[in-house]
Amino acid sequence: MLINKISRNRIDLNKIKKAIYFTKKYHGGQRRETGEFYYSHPLEVAYMISDYLFRTDIIVTSILHDCIEDTLLTKEMIIQEFGHKIANQVEDLTRVKNDKKISSAEIVKILYQQKKKELLLIKLFDRLHNIQTVGAKIPEKG
Repeated sequence: MLINKISRNRIDLNKIKKAIYFTKKYHGGQRRETGEFYYSHPLEVAYMISDYLFRTDIIVTSILHDCIEDTLLTKEMIIQEFGHKIANQVEDLTRVKNDKKISSAEIVKILYQQKKKELLLIKLFDRLHNIQTVGAKIPEKG
């Protein structure tokens, strides 16, 4: 079934594999509060969004969505490897604007106002996955 979905929509698997490589490389040993490797989060977001928007640029953007903000991967490096469209989409999802960090709620508001529905969906799945996994935190021993 997934193969049919891929062939019908002409997904660029090499570009998706490269995005997975980059998110693993740049998030490196970072861990989530749950103890999982951080890169598991953007991969889950990509999996969630693929049920609604099965397009290469959206899947790659969701895989890279935290890289500019949380790693040494820059917009310029994303342009070089994935092109301007994906780099701009990743930048739109970044919570650092004009050298200051803004809230996720503010990003949602901006994306809504700009009518960037596809990016808004990525951001909402990002928030949903974070909410789903907050309950999975490893309890502190006291």
